[in-house]
Amino acid sequence: VNLIGNGTVALLGDPDSWHRLGQDPALVPAAIEEMLRYDSPVQLTARIATEDAEVGGSVIAAGRPVIVFIGGANRDPRVFEQPDEFRIGRPDPGRHLSFSLGVHHCLGAALARLESRIAVEELTRRYPALELSGRPARRSPLVLRGFESVPVRARRTPLPSAA
Repeated sequence: VNLIGNGTVALLGDPDSWHRLGQDPALVPAAIEEMLRYDSPVQLTARIATEDAEVGGSVIAAGRPVIVFIGGANRDPRVFEQPDEFRIGRPDPGRHLSFSLGVHHCLGAALARLESRIAVEELTRRYPALELSGRPARRSPLVLRGFESVPVRARRTPLPSAA
């Protein structure tokens, strides 16, 4: 739900991208990856160092807890050109860490991508003129990033007839 909400708000902040996705649903999977990178639903996670490791000139001793800021890593300018910009046409958008990696990779990642793809395809198709009608209100939790409410105004287009 946070991926869909965060991504929808990002898309509504970029009406050209909203319209492009409505016109060309083949762009949606890459847009989902950019939505994950730009405003990750999970902002941080914790791990335990399994061995001594040097990071940035400091040593993290084996057995010490480490907090990984996923949202910050997804904005690393060494990995992503102009990381603070939301761009659905970003090259290699899947390099984000929003679902973690390795043995910690999110078990629900495929389902989240599928649900988000369906939601974005349907929203852009059914509501091509969707727009924010007020300021979205964020939830306060630190780890999970999402919205409490997103006020929108919509004009629904008729669905194609089954005839």
